[in-house]
Amino acid sequence: MKKIGLVFSLVLFFSVSFQVNAQWYQQQSNTDQSLFSVDFVNTNIGWAVGNNGTILKTSTGGRIWIQQSSGSNNSLNAVSFTDENYGTIVGSQGTILRTTNGGESWTPQSSGHSEWLSGVSFTDSIHGSAVGANGIIIRTTDGGQNWIKQNSHLDYVIFYAVKFSDINHGSVCGNHGTILTTTNGGKNWSGYLFYGMNRITSLSFLNNNFGMAVESSGHILKTTDGGNDWVILDSGTSNELNSISILDTNLAMAISPADIVLRTTDAGNNWTQMNTGFISPQYGADFVNINYGWIVGGSGTILHTTNGGVTFIENEESNFAQPKEFLLQQNYPNPFNPSTKISWQSPVSSWQTLKVYDILGNEVATLVNEYRNAGNYEIDFNVERDSSPALASGIYFYKLQAGDFIETKKMVLLK
Repeated sequence: MKKIGLVFSLVLFFSVSFQVNAQWYQQQSNTDQSLFSVDFVNTNIGWAVGNNGTILKTSTGGRIWIQQSSGSNNSLNAVSFTDENYGTIVGSQGTILRTTNGGESWTPQSSGHSEWLSGVSFTDSIHGSAVGANGIIIRTTDGGQNWIKQNSHLDYVIFYAVKFSDINHGSVCGNHGTILTTTNGGKNWSGYLFYGMNRITSLSFLNNNFGMAVESSGHILKTTDGGNDWVILDSGTSNELNSISILDTNLAMAISPADIVLRTTDAGNNWTQMNTGFISPQYGADFVNINYGWIVGGSGTILHTTNGGVTFIENEESNFAQPKEFLLQQNYPNPFNPSTKISWQSPVSSWQTLKVYDILGNEVATLVNEYRNAGNYEIDFNVERDSSPALASGIYFYKLQAGDFIETKKMVLLK
């Protein structure tokens, strides 16, 4: 292992893993293009990007995905949004696209370089970094009007991902087992070349100190001091890992192209292996909290979970229980304005629909219309977002159909 300016201590932790049946269901992307990256700013609003200039946006948690015009046919490899309006996408041939209006329009920006760009990270509307081939790291402090190349001293490295926890503290990772860190916004970079490792493909930081990274032969690395030292965790798999998300000091999720999701609830000491049940390769993932997450992949695949991906563990001490009966809950609050939550459970995997009707029986909104695994679900119905035109005060009905099960309940909109 070669060191660049730092002292490295190596610790190997061993873990025990259980096989888990995971609760993921597929959303309709309406594209067959491979999707490489996904980023959500909350449980409803997110973007996915991919091959041939594909940009998709949802404002409904993925129930409906709408294609946005990128003006490009290049591969779009990574996306970073800081709020509902400001976002940046990077891709092949030095492509950088910028929006300030939630993707209604995308403006090309000049990086001054033609390298393949693989990763991007913004901490606010003006401070961001992008990385890619030939050791390139570029930085903007004005929302992308100007991009400045920073010196990585590693022109032979392909950087795959970058993550900043604030405007000063950031890390990048790449092939040849490379991880670099900065504490001054990229003016200086230092770090490690981990001999014996190949492509470190993704990293995630909860704060300036606590971070994890994943590698192409199944290794997971962890730091608790901002990258000064890294320990190697036993993931329980030798499959390639290409995305990592840290949700709190104990909980993290990693994915593999080979239909594998790894989950830890003890800061990486033990990893539980789950399978989504879908055969398309998985390329990118994003979690907004411990329950809500999305995975994107080949042929336009978008997978979603609302309970952290776990249905039940084949172990008697598990806290996760698969429902044993159908149940449609009364919405809450009721009466409501403008939004209310609807919860239900299904003991079987099936095509499920949840629709809203007015008092005359006219359908006014479709909240769910897709195949879902057995499990517990909750959805937010917002009359200003989910119905057009906006609904007036009155009595409405919501109907769940899951397989042969059908149930209808009444709710009241009171403006």
